Parts: sequence; C-alpha cells; structure tokens
Amino acid sequence: MSRQFRSTLRDRLGNHLESKKFTTLIEIIFIFGIVFLFIRIVPFFQDNQFAQQLIVWFANVLMITLVGFGQWLRGLNFRDLGLVLPVWSGKTYLKIVLWSFLICIITISSFILGSVVMSVLTGANAQPDVGNYQYLKDNPGIFVLSLLGVYLVSSFGEELVYRGFLIHRISALLKGVKFGKIYAVVISALIFGLAHYTWGVTGMVQTSFMGLVLGTFHVRFKNKLIVLILAHAYMDTLLFASIYLS
Repeated sequence: MSRQFRSTLRDRLGNHLESKKFTTLIEIIFIFGIVFLFIRIVPFFQDNQFAQQLIVWFANVLMITLVGFGQWLRGLNFRDLGLVLPVWSGKTYLKIVLWSFLICIITISSFILGSVVMSVLTGANAQPDVGNYQYLKDNPGIFVLSLLGVYLVSSFGEELVYRGFLIHRISALLKGVKFGKIYAVVISALIFGLAHYTWGVTGMVQTSFMGLVLGTFHVRFKNKLIVLILAHAYMDTLLFASIYLS
C-alpha cells in the first residue's frame, strides 16, 4: 500500500468521521462496544481481583487508543478534546488547583447524594459494591501500584474519554438541537454510570451523578480537562485509601 494511497484513505475516513453524524454514532458504539466485549470475553484470572483490575485498565487503555486513532484520522489530537496545559503562571496554576479541590468536594457530595437517593427509593442503606477492590487491604505495594494505574486509566483516561471525547462527539450529533450541550452532558453521565456496572445499581446511580457534575464543569471550563483530571485524581486517591485502611 503506497504512502499516497494511505494518506488518501486517511483523509477520506477522517472527512467522513468529521462530517457524517451517522459515522460519528458508529464510532461511539464501536469504541464502547469493543471495550465492553473485551472485558466480558477475557476469561482469565477470574479468582484474582488484581488481575481482573489489570484487565479493566488494559481495556481503558484500548479505549484511549481508539479515541486517539479517531482523532488522528481527523487530523486532530488530544489537544482538540481539551487536553491542554496553560502557559506556566503561578497564579494560573494556583487557580487550577483551587478549582480542582472545589470540584472534588462538589463531586463527592453528588456521589453521596446518589446514595441518599437510592436509600430513599429502596428503603435501605444503599452503598456501592466495591468488593472488587479488596485486594488493596494491608498490601502497601499493590496499593501504590494501583494508585499509579488508576491515575492513568481513571483520573486521566476517564476524563479524556467520558468528558473530552464523549461530550464533544454527542454535542456534534446534537448540533442544531436546542439544549444540545445539556443533553450531551446528561447522556455522557449516564454512559459513565453504566460503565461502572460492577459497582451495582447504587454505584451506577452515584457515578452518573458524578458524571453530571464533572460534565457540567467540563462545559463551564470550555472543555479544558486539566482541572477535572486533578479533581478525579483526588477522588480516586480517597477511594483507594479508604479501602486500603478499612
């Protein structure tokens, strides 16, 4: 296959992805479908929680790679999805850190609210099922390794995919629709919740609430992801630390 042919094919595919709503919808379904099937089909290490977590992490890396490939076909990169660092300024980065702490607090509050809502609906004390993370207990080496992994695939990866990619693509599908951006945030939040199906129904509701908050701030900050990535990292640290110390 000649270089010219590959370039022409890339241009055609990229233009199709960028201009055809149906193709964009197929892209979204393909990326999330492939990752879901990968997690469900891989049969290895069913009795090893850490190995199962590694499979989920690999699936998330696969999802990031597919998103990056779609950007490459369009002649774009992750910067066009909001992965941009501002020019260095002490004042600017102080504001980023302060905003990230505030967003973290609001998002944790939404997570708790989701539990309250489920408790009211079910009439019982509803909590997410985080039993798959019990491998963290009393294991400092695995705890540190897991934190490093979760920073990459969750703090960074989930914000890139569920906020940067998904809200951007759904907004493109709803272009011209009144309140299209709001619908994009809501739909991305629901998909984010469904992606946490291993946490049970309560966990899916809670993470959907989180997705609403993070998606709203994503729009508020004009698609800049750095603040959300930091806020997500704080939450992941608190979650893993609470399980490790429990």
